[in-house]
Amino acid sequence: MDNPMLSVIVPIYQVEAYLPRCLDSILAQTRGDFELILVDDGSTDRCAEIMADYARRDGRIRQVHKQNGGLSSARNAGMDIARGKYLLFVDSDDYIAPELVADAVRTAEETGAELTVWNYEKVDDSRAYGPFFRISDETLNLDAIGLKDYFYRYWIPNRFGFEAWNKLYARRVVEQNGLRFQPNREILAEDLLFNAMYILHTHRVATLSQVYSCYYQRDGSIMNAPKPRCAYRLMNLAERLYDYALAQPCGRELKNVLPVLCYCLLLTIGISTDPSMEDVYCAMEEFSRHGTMRQILRALISPAPLTMYTIKTHNGVLMHIRARLFALRWLRGDVRGAAALVHRA
Repeated sequence: MDNPMLSVIVPIYQVEAYLPRCLDSILAQTRGDFELILVDDGSTDRCAEIMADYARRDGRIRQVHKQNGGLSSARNAGMDIARGKYLLFVDSDDYIAPELVADAVRTAEETGAELTVWNYEKVDDSRAYGPFFRISDETLNLDAIGLKDYFYRYWIPNRFGFEAWNKLYARRVVEQNGLRFQPNREILAEDLLFNAMYILHTHRVATLSQVYSCYYQRDGSIMNAPKPRCAYRLMNLAERLYDYALAQPCGRELKNVLPVLCYCLLLTIGISTDPSMEDVYCAMEEFSRHGTMRQILRALISPAPLTMYTIKTHNGVLMHIRARLFALRWLRGDVRGAAALVHRA
């Protein structure tokens, strides 16, 4: 298929027990004008054999075999050869509803949305938990809403999720802006950073209330695996997002949003969930010497970002006070005092 409407990208690593179910759900779609790109990220189990078997049976399947480099690396390898108008990511231990491709592509085409988001449910071997989001079928015009208010109303409250696998992306937006997933060893939550960068180039977002993705819960998955240097990798993410956003044409509009976003979604979560407080203190000491982090912290001290956040989200003043104290202590070198304010807060 030379010009498929959609490229479905599946990163694969050590999932031989779950891969057939995932692939069967994709190949059972009611709309079939897609290519299926399977990226073997250095699996040592039977994944390569399973991929080859499915490829022999369906000409829409393209295979990539590479050395292990992590989830971001595998997704990027699929994006590098994708030919579809749209991109859809499916994790290899998850599965999707038969109507997903048809409904998501139709919605994107009818609304002109560069980003289409749908609901999902968590599933295990006994039952399903969902739907996960309280969303309706609607189209959001970001030019009318304003990107700043979109972040306050939808992004910081996590209304649509930060995952890559419950979204349809326009490949044009990805390629025109050189977007790729950042290395997992350097940042945590690569989906969040990719989605944040992508939304800066988006004008319309379409949402679907129906559950189309089944997020399988299992021991040994990436989400359930230990997260070493959690604080360090989220601080790194905060700096990359902050620098990237400010360099865009919309950066001025987001000047007051970004510091609070970094504080609420990245810095406090990294500090409060890192398994090693000594790693937290070391990371804070290192990043206290970074110009970007100091810029973020100084912005938190100034009145505008936290005041606007309080007004826009109706959150109480306690968070406002804690965030300013957090920034002040960190800037003064009291990393333990700053961390104590947000650790498991």
